[in-house]
Amino acid sequence: MSRLRRGHGILLWMLALLLNSAAAQRDGFVSIDCGATSNFTDPVSGIVWTTDEGFVGTGENKAVKASVNDNARQMKSLRFFSSDRSKHCYTLPAVYNSSYILRAMFLYSNFQAASDQYSFDVSIDSTLADTVSITSADVDTPQVFEYVVVATSEYIDFCLLPVDGPPIISSLELRPLAPGMYDVVHDGIYLKNIIRLNCGTSGTDPTVRYPDDPYDRLWITPGPTYTITTDQTSKMILVPDYNFDKPPMVVMQTAWLGELWWFTPVPQYELQKTVSYYTSLFFAEIQTVNASGIRAVKLEINGIFWGALNVTVSTNTLYQRDLIVDNQGVNFSLSALPVANLSPLLNAAEIYASRAAVVMRTNDVDVAALVSVKAALGLNSWAGDPCLPVPYSWVTCDKSSSPRVITIELSDLNLVGTIPASLGQLTALTDLWLDNNQISGVIPDLSTLRLLKTLHLQNNSLAGGIPETLSLLPALTELFLSDNKLSGPIPASLADRNGLLLRTDGNVNLCSATENCAVLAAPGPGGDNKSSGVSGAVIGGAIGGVVVVLLILGLLLFLYCRRRRRPPSVPTAMSEIASSDVKGASYLAGGGGAVAPSIRSGGSTAGHVNQARGFSLAEVQRATKGYEKKIGEGGFGPVYYGKLPDGSEVAVKVNSEKSGQGTTEFINEVSLLSRVHHKNLVSLLGYCEESGQQILIYEYMSKGTLREHLYGKDMKGTLTWTERLNIAIDAAKGLEYLHNDCSPKIIHRDIKSNNILLNGKLMSKVADFGISKLAPDGDDTHGVSTLVRGTTGYLDPEYYAHNRLTQKSDVYSFGVVLLEIICGRAPNSILHTESMQYNLIEWARGQLLDNNLDSIVDPVIKSGAYNMESLWKVAELAMGSVEPHGVNRPDMKQVVRGLTEALEFQMARSSAVDGGHDPFSPFNSSPNTTESYPMSQSTVPSVPEHAGATGGFAPLFTPSSTFLRLPSDGRGSDPGWTYPKPR
Repeated sequence: MSRLRRGHGILLWMLALLLNSAAAQRDGFVSIDCGATSNFTDPVSGIVWTTDEGFVGTGENKAVKASVNDNARQMKSLRFFSSDRSKHCYTLPAVYNSSYILRAMFLYSNFQAASDQYSFDVSIDSTLADTVSITSADVDTPQVFEYVVVATSEYIDFCLLPVDGPPIISSLELRPLAPGMYDVVHDGIYLKNIIRLNCGTSGTDPTVRYPDDPYDRLWITPGPTYTITTDQTSKMILVPDYNFDKPPMVVMQTAWLGELWWFTPVPQYELQKTVSYYTSLFFAEIQTVNASGIRAVKLEINGIFWGALNVTVSTNTLYQRDLIVDNQGVNFSLSALPVANLSPLLNAAEIYASRAAVVMRTNDVDVAALVSVKAALGLNSWAGDPCLPVPYSWVTCDKSSSPRVITIELSDLNLVGTIPASLGQLTALTDLWLDNNQISGVIPDLSTLRLLKTLHLQNNSLAGGIPETLSLLPALTELFLSDNKLSGPIPASLADRNGLLLRTDGNVNLCSATENCAVLAAPGPGGDNKSSGVSGAVIGGAIGGVVVVLLILGLLLFLYCRRRRRPPSVPTAMSEIASSDVKGASYLAGGGGAVAPSIRSGGSTAGHVNQARGFSLAEVQRATKGYEKKIGEGGFGPVYYGKLPDGSEVAVKVNSEKSGQGTTEFINEVSLLSRVHHKNLVSLLGYCEESGQQILIYEYMSKGTLREHLYGKDMKGTLTWTERLNIAIDAAKGLEYLHNDCSPKIIHRDIKSNNILLNGKLMSKVADFGISKLAPDGDDTHGVSTLVRGTTGYLDPEYYAHNRLTQKSDVYSFGVVLLEIICGRAPNSILHTESMQYNLIEWARGQLLDNNLDSIVDPVIKSGAYNMESLWKVAELAMGSVEPHGVNRPDMKQVVRGLTEALEFQMARSSAVDGGHDPFSPFNSSPNTTESYPMSQSTVPSVPEHAGATGGFAPLFTPSSTFLRLPSDGRGSDPGWTYPKPR
């Protein structure tokens, strides 16, 4: 190490530390050389690297063939995992409520041929942390993912989740931190390292880590990109106790000197995952300064003043907990304050992305029960939380705040062992499949599984009797016990139970509850035993009778199925839809044909007279003329125009084979839309599930999507400001209905201009409930936990960061739509006058902060009649709706009220200009005409249904000095336009 030569005292101190560390590394260090076959000790750091044994139960060891730096032996092997599991987990020992650095490295190299690109996810406990993407171009580049986390139990699970190819990992490290370090981290927040700089070193200096840094942080040298004066010292730089993040002394002994401009790019992926940024800049005097010397530094971030300090020999630190950056990154600049006579100085820096951690865990009782199940059936290689962030491949969980296990499917896995009695603790279980294995022992008491509907134990080696306690399961509808070694009578409470499908064939020692079960006696001398012959005759007769009965039943079932053949029903997970109303009410030509069966569930019948009806596939094909006219495409699949025999026009959505979420969307859309009815929501008229196809049939909206009237190459027409206001109010009312008047309440989750459809009269309706979620009861601030779904550009940043969906997530998305309506621009696009990406929210926010509403208004609006106060009202409403924190956003009721006020302003303006004529008639004024606009609510003689008494609607947008301002593109500027006065 070159720094050991800076001074004799430093040399002795560092050497002593090094030797001590080499002999015994710091307590609590976990250093896994993934894929290695033996342990080793790093000769420089003294860190002991161990194999994967004891930390993970899956995967194969693989050697890396490419040449790797000899000082990085831990990168010369990797652990390779299959893609046939939902996750592979390392379990790392930890101390509850202690903070750690968790670091994973991935080097694919050329241990085998790499595809063009593949990826996998990584998770920390219940939190889906990142995606690792590997391409053929960067297989020899190590990828480092480092986090600061707090242990919420006595272990930390680090899991790899297959996405598009098998996961790999090269090394995994856990490093304990001192109390108070990175104190923003707690059980709801974790940090991801973006960059950690050791300023002032040369590009040839090695990365500083343990033992120079007792916490084994990796302090990197910036490299030749930063050409600035540097300096170093050999004197002691003391880090005071109040500096909790404790930069190592060797890092503080070097520095950048002079005026500094420093740009740190932050990938878009980080921006989407991140709540804020935890930033630390470290300053310490390393030069000899005379009494008159003053080193006073001013720091700006993206041109905004951040802070200033006098640099002394002891370490000074500037912290930033809520750093907001734009789409490009963060621009730091250091300069001297006017009182200074020495240049600025910077010794080190750290930037972390602050992210929300999922604090949920699977129900503790269910976890304990599954531990017993795994031990009893040889499934101990499954580690990590059973349900989060994704469940075990053989488990299905509900969506509660403490998830419960509802399904276990372990069929055809050749499992051996016994069924543990602790299985009865999984009281939310509805379905249990353990069939086609080699499970032995007896069937335990499962009478506590009051929700269990399906129990499949056939084709095993289970012995003993059928427990009478199974009759105590009120929801049980399928009990399959065939082909085991069960004996004794079949309980009458099961054999005679209505609605229970019971199968017990293949158990030769079972008998009816009314019979005396025969006991097979040993044959007498010569095999001529009378009782044996009688028993044989009884058994033979019984078997013969059973065979005859089964043949008759099979024939009757075959004839019944032929007679009753019809399109298969939608999965039983959906709500029942109009079981009585469907009969005889088909849309078939001439009234012939069958209607698809009603959709069933354990819930009550929806009971609405306008419920969705079942269609056969032949009906759908006739209505669309063989899918002749395609009118759209969505995540569910293509959309076709159709016409029913009664003349009704319909839009037919056909599930694409490429859709990975078709079944879920199908179930959600049918079950939700069939019971949701509002004039501003697109009506679901019917459905079809037949021959592997899932089809949804909606009312046809002839004017297409709102987006097609705002921008793009496929525009179908333009909209005046009055029309846009009416469309916005319609859509807002539809959302308000979902949020407040539905029972249960519904969160749409994918509001965008493409999901707001227009009919021939330009009435708008909200469409596409494919990924909707039921809202939680009561207070909506906590939301419902869900994996992030939606459309880029419309996603609520809180939802993205926390995986907690609330009604305010819809409000955020609708705020983006309002900006589209005002600006006539996409959420993310290329500026017309500049070749650069822009974010609609930040661009609009910057212009509004400059009081420059005119620069963002769609020129189409300017060409017609509009009221500036009305525009300001909607702009304020939009910016309030896209506030970063949901608590600061309005609810949809407030949004409807604000839009109604804006319409009243607009109508008052139209009435004033047109002399009281039709307020919706277009008015073309000269762009150079100066007009006065009403600045208070006016009385309108003729008000449509949108307008009404709104009360005092307070402005919802309060500009913040932290908002970034992006340059205007000058679109539609007009020198004759009168700008509004400051508000």
